[in-house]
Amino acid sequence: MRDRPPPRRRWLRWLGAVALLGLAYVAGTNLFLIASARAATVASVDEAPARPYAIVLGNRVFPGDVPCQELAARLETALALYKMGRAQKLIVSGQVLGEYSEPRAMAAWLAARGVNAADVILDPGGHRTAATMAGAAALGARPALVVTQAYHLPRSLFLARHAGIDAVGVPAPPRATGVFNVVRGFLRETSARAEIVVEVALRGVR
Repeated sequence: MRDRPPPRRRWLRWLGAVALLGLAYVAGTNLFLIASARAATVASVDEAPARPYAIVLGNRVFPGDVPCQELAARLETALALYKMGRAQKLIVSGQVLGEYSEPRAMAAWLAARGVNAADVILDPGGHRTAATMAGAAALGARPALVVTQAYHLPRSLFLARHAGIDAVGVPAPPRATGVFNVVRGFLRETSARAEIVVEVALRGVR
């Protein structure tokens, strides 16, 4: 009869197996979301189909309602869609905390560049991507374009579909950044994709 391995060794094997399963799950969900998004993403504004709405996801705003570089790129993409007639109305969704308001800053940026105020819909409930998509669906934006950076589109389109939105992704230009920020952003988005699949399975989109 073979001796059983010491308890510590058994625990290490068990932890190793769990870690491998976790990595396989993260890799699998990421590949699934990326592949699903690829078929629903256009290469540029010129290739975007005409839709009644474009959903513009929020990001950080500096004092004076100045959008960060990444948010400014999203707004520029949305403005191009609007001026080309690819989107009739723009839903600007983001976080609101006291005097801090991403939707307000986004709407002001668009208004300063000639977008009719009646064509901009402010969604103050967009504190996270899932909330943005649920809010857009509640507003009736069932066919819509989704404007954000390419790295964010797999998760955004997944959540849009589960909110009942027939969504097409339009990638905004990436921000210029260093290697550290690129790696950190990659790890954060990779884990967020894996987490959101579990969340949707357990609770749906909120």
